[in-house]
Amino acid sequence: MKRDLFVAALAILTVGCSQENQEIDTLELKETGAVQIQGDNDNIANENVVPDAQPQSTHKGALPPGSVRVQPVQIMDRGGFGKPMVAVTKMMPVGWRAQGGVIWRQNMSGCGPNTPHFDWTATSPDGVSMISVLPGETWSGNNLQMQGMMQTNCPNVTTTDAKQFIASYVQRLRPNARVLDYMDRSQDKEAKELQQQLQQQNVPVYGVEMRVWVGAGQALIGYQVNGQEVREVIGTGIIFNLMRMEGVMPGEIREFLTLSVLPGFAMRMPEGKLDFQQVEMFRKSSKVNPEWSARMAQHQAKMARINSKGAADRAAITRKTNQEISDMQMDSWRKQQASSDRNVREFSESIREVETYSDPNVVGGSVELNSNYDSAWRLDDGTYVLTDDASFNPYASTGQNGQLLEPTR
Repeated sequence: MKRDLFVAALAILTVGCSQENQEIDTLELKETGAVQIQGDNDNIANENVVPDAQPQSTHKGALPPGSVRVQPVQIMDRGGFGKPMVAVTKMMPVGWRAQGGVIWRQNMSGCGPNTPHFDWTATSPDGVSMISVLPGETWSGNNLQMQGMMQTNCPNVTTTDAKQFIASYVQRLRPNARVLDYMDRSQDKEAKELQQQLQQQNVPVYGVEMRVWVGAGQALIGYQVNGQEVREVIGTGIIFNLMRMEGVMPGEIREFLTLSVLPGFAMRMPEGKLDFQQVEMFRKSSKVNPEWSARMAQHQAKMARINSKGAADRAAITRKTNQEISDMQMDSWRKQQASSDRNVREFSESIREVETYSDPNVVGGSVELNSNYDSAWRLDDGTYVLTDDASFNPYASTGQNGQLLEPTR
């Protein structure tokens, strides 16, 4: 199924982290009722909270170690297609508040956040813990300033190393953070599959050397929030596209680099409370709305046609100059970029490591939950508990009755 670049990229957000010398504990969740949150496209600080349909339980039981209680939350696109539309459904801890969504604010700078992009955050009641989906970005650079090139305020980004880029990525998003650990994810299954698909679309162009590759990684960082020490996993994937060609002068080699930064993922907890299994579960819990995905594919196809026409018009003008060959090579490179974007849509949902469970209480009769837990329970208030504890008793732990969900066969 073909899917838009920044939608499909949710599947490749880098995962896991070295646990060596790191203190890992059970994620502690306050027991509250189910909450439905919808992001605001124009002002991501706004919140829309729908209270429980049932009174909250006063039961003081605790979940078994390693278990987590979650609820589905809708990430909304309010400004793209004439009416509010669910873009993605994601899991978040019960009782947390979400804000943000799909942002269509036009970026005229030529670099930075894409249009549209995700900007969504779920935050714990005390404001310390957080889960985020970070914007996809585009950066570019070259090894020389070409005569006639339009000058912008964008930096000339020439790094071709994922670790180096993610170090600057963390510095931009978390200026006061200390990098404690780094893990490269460029050889993970998701990144390798994307790499293979991109190479299949890498059509040779005479006189031009083109390379496209995928880099992915994540950092474990530490900093303080309201005077409290926290740990956060933050990472992303990058599609590097490098073009090399002969310049106008003898022996001159021109290099042009484009970095397509996939939507990032981050999860923050107090020091000693970051559970990497749960980081994985929340990262992979995104389920794209097929209707929204189809509308996004139509939008991207339309934009590709517009960009293609613009490139053709520019080529017709520049062919009148004595740099005709160079301009034709640049046009071929632009087409290669469009081909790479389309190819990312080929991602399969299977790499998200989810299990489909039968749940007659939801629309469609099924729900996708993370497959790294032995069992899933649906509580009376519509929230879910994922656990490896075979003796889990929902009423003893939460004060609510629960139904053990069966995987759909």
